This record gives sequence, structure tokens and C-alpha cells, in this order.
Amino acid sequence: MKKFMRILSPIQLIVVGILDIAVIGYAVFAIKKLIQNQRSTTIFFAACVVAALIVAVLVTKEVVSHGVIFHDDEMEFTGLDTDNIFSYDDIVKVETQKDEKPSFVKNFMDRQSRIILTLKNDKVITIDIGLTTKGTLKNISDEICARTGIPPVEINEISDDSKNETHGTDTEE
Repeated sequence: MKKFMRILSPIQLIVVGILDIAVIGYAVFAIKKLIQNQRSTTIFFAACVVAALIVAVLVTKEVVSHGVIFHDDEMEFTGLDTDNIFSYDDIVKVETQKDEKPSFVKNFMDRQSRIILTLKNDKVITIDIGLTTKGTLKNISDEICARTGIPPVEINEISDDSKNETHGTDTEE
């Protein structure tokens, strides 16, 4: 049973949509100018707009095609170039991380969603899926956990006991 779950950031969708609208606007402008005046500069401008249209279509196709393909025995992250296929039998732990706490200190990369897979050979793989919604991250995590039979762990909700330990620095009073 093959299933595809799209990973689409709302911010990325808005930016790509605005850029596509701008390219289409320039194309309309170029066609009007080409009809009015058929000089070499207008033809060159129209050719550049055609190239921009091709790039816009390819970028939009790439953004919309990112996701996870769930096969019967493995899953594939389509947004990754290498090491993007994971067998369900090799996964022993699934964690998710999405920082939504307000802060003026954190940068753009700190806000991205992550899926952290621990494999049988103790290899930990962090997959950064971008600025997705918490619902998208939960749906992907739930699907992975349903196919592996492992309960999901959300890192943001784990209580970190290491902060309470003294690590050998005993203080006497």
C-alpha cells in the first residue's frame, strides 16, 4: 500500500506563489510590448521572460513534489538527495522536534521541523523538513510510527532530567 504525504511549508508556498504571479505578470507585459514593438530588445526581453517561466514551473514542481512516500516495507523522503530511503525494520525510535516558543534570539533554522530516527545500528538520522506546521509533522510522525509499531516521542515535551543532576559537583553546606 503506497501512500504519499506532501511536506509543504506555508511560507514556502506563499513565496513561490508570489514569485509565480510576478513571472506571469512580466510575461503578460512582455507579450504586450512584443505586440506593440517588435525590436530586438523587446524580443530579447520576451525570451528572458520565457526562460523565467520555465524556471518558475520547475521550482514550483520541485516545491510541490517534496514529501514522504510510504511503501509496504520502507519509506522514502523525496526532498533528500542521498540516504533518503529507510526500512521500517531498521527504525527503533521516532522523535519529532518543532520549536514554537517565542524568542527574539533564535534564528530561522531553529524554527524548522525535524524528524529524528534512531536506527538499529545506533545511528541517529535527523531529517529537517523545513518550516512546516505542527499538524504536518504530527501526521508524518504518526504514519511512521503506525508502520513501525513504535510510539512517537515529541522532544519538546520531554522533561530533561540532566538539568537536575549535579554531574559529580557535590556541594557541601
